[in-house]
Amino acid sequence: MTIDYRQLYPKIVELANQIEQASMSRRQRREQALQVLFRYAEASEYLHERVQQAIAQEGKTLRCAKPFEQNLAATISLPRGDHCANLAAVDGSQILPDRHAEIFFGYIHLGGVTLPYKVDQLPKEVSQNEFWFSEKEDFNEALLNFRRDVLERKLLLEISLSLEPPVLALMDGPLELWMEYRASDEERQEFHRLLQSYTDTLTMFRERGISLVGYIDRPESAYVVRLLELGAANVQDWQELRRYRPFKGVIDSDLFGLLLSPGERSAIFRLQSPLLEHLPEDSAVCFFYLCVGNGVERSVARVEIPLWLARDERLVEQLQALLLNQCRQSGSYAYPYLLHRAHEVAVVRPEDRDAIVRTLLVELQRRGYPPTKLSNKQGLKNMPLRKKSHLE
Repeated sequence: MTIDYRQLYPKIVELANQIEQASMSRRQRREQALQVLFRYAEASEYLHERVQQAIAQEGKTLRCAKPFEQNLAATISLPRGDHCANLAAVDGSQILPDRHAEIFFGYIHLGGVTLPYKVDQLPKEVSQNEFWFSEKEDFNEALLNFRRDVLERKLLLEISLSLEPPVLALMDGPLELWMEYRASDEERQEFHRLLQSYTDTLTMFRERGISLVGYIDRPESAYVVRLLELGAANVQDWQELRRYRPFKGVIDSDLFGLLLSPGERSAIFRLQSPLLEHLPEDSAVCFFYLCVGNGVERSVARVEIPLWLARDERLVEQLQALLLNQCRQSGSYAYPYLLHRAHEVAVVRPEDRDAIVRTLLVELQRRGYPPTKLSNKQGLKNMPLRKKSHLE
């Protein structure tokens, strides 16, 4: 049965009203949060003490920003001069195991691209892939995602080492990796083994002086907003700190979308997260917000960098300039061009998946494995939709 849009339209109007009302309320909370940012812009020591107090009270589960630079409301313009570096970027995609498919397997595909700044050197594309197989009851999607993330970073290091310094290494997404703590003992061991591999990779980036960058397009985090809430909380609010959310619904990009003009970046912040305790101190995650849009649409991205890079003002200036240049190369869609190219190399299209499955089935049948097919449910879903009958 198709959708009856005459019946649906009044509900669409109601939904639009709800969105409009929520937007108005959010704008009010955004203005209040912006006022608090200006109030505590140069109170880094006070805010740092508030973060430590919250950790002592609520435990290390706290996730928020911590001050790094002195003026938290600062806007840093695009640095002047030429900033050149060899670039590398990596992205990844995957096929998740599907119990309705012919074969239950997983697949990770990575794509990397290098872009030398010298005109006499050519860009290069590389790809890596890996299959995953286990019994259905053993599958942990979080573990497969974690493995893909670690492999992405290892490939990024590999192709970055093939370039002469200075090198800027780009990856899509945060530097922080999320680990499943409710996994089985065996899976936790695998998580920790992969995490150690990632830690070793981070150390190598630092030792080789390769500027590692995690780029987050349209970020939805509220790390700075949560820091401002901690700063504004009074004694009574502090008694129920977890529930104290005066700026609920406001995200960091709401604030910095107002503060930053095209080409400008925010102050640098450190990230407070329980997941970072496994990383070396020099590789602790820092971040800033960067306005990569034009005068009409002020798109804001979150840029994550390791602590050792954040401490080097010259490298941060270089990073700001190169990222803006990359985004401008993508035209109206302000996103680093090389990251998009890496995505094109890494993406697994539906026809690619079908070809992999067909080849795998042929190989299994050659070995005498009995023929398999889709589940009955999936087989029916794949059939063309029926035309509306008189009975309906």
